[in-house]
Amino acid sequence: MSKILVLSGENHRFNASANVIHSFLDADAEISATLTDDKDILASKDLNTYDACVFGTGFTRSERQEDGTSKRVPDLTAAQEDGLFQFVDGGKGLVGIHGTAWWIGGRAVDLIGGHANWHPPGSTFTVHIEDTEHPSTQGVSDFDVEDEIYISAHDPHIHVLATAEWFGKAHPMAWVKPYGSGRVFYTTLGHGPGTFERVGMQKFLTQGVKWAAAS
Repeated sequence: MSKILVLSGENHRFNASANVIHSFLDADAEISATLTDDKDILASKDLNTYDACVFGTGFTRSERQEDGTSKRVPDLTAAQEDGLFQFVDGGKGLVGIHGTAWWIGGRAVDLIGGHANWHPPGSTFTVHIEDTEHPSTQGVSDFDVEDEIYISAHDPHIHVLATAEWFGKAHPMAWVKPYGSGRVFYTTLGHGPGTFERVGMQKFLTQGVKWAAAS
């Protein structure tokens, strides 16, 4: 049985989605899922008792300054960030959701495999499965979501699993990659909990979590 940590939190409004994700993951007979919003677990030895971490609160957040402007600031302490990187590098799995790759740089991009800082207005669109043979996409058909299409800059070596079309071009919505001895599954989808109420997305993410945990 895979032991999965779902790390919730208010950044990127992930707390609403995390509850839905935890519910359908924990309902799977092959998964034992734990939900917490305590980011200090990333800097704790307890983190290594899990096979994979579902992470959607991201590395940066927007903070209002005294002059009224907004500034991107780190959302994790140095110890928390180091713990997460060491967790994956040492052979565990990371399942990154949506805002995890929003406005990041440096080694976070290396971990996730891409990043975005712009998207068109949210809309309803079709998620097209590009690789039907990957363990995460087995039995998953194209499905519609109401979400955001991130226009991502990404490493050409990522393995794209799913895309969505915007202005005649296919943009990656989910991909996988190695990191050290571990595995990373990332999806740009997940602006709100409605995405994770779609049966296709639940099957896709559940299988992605199992794949990441098997590293």
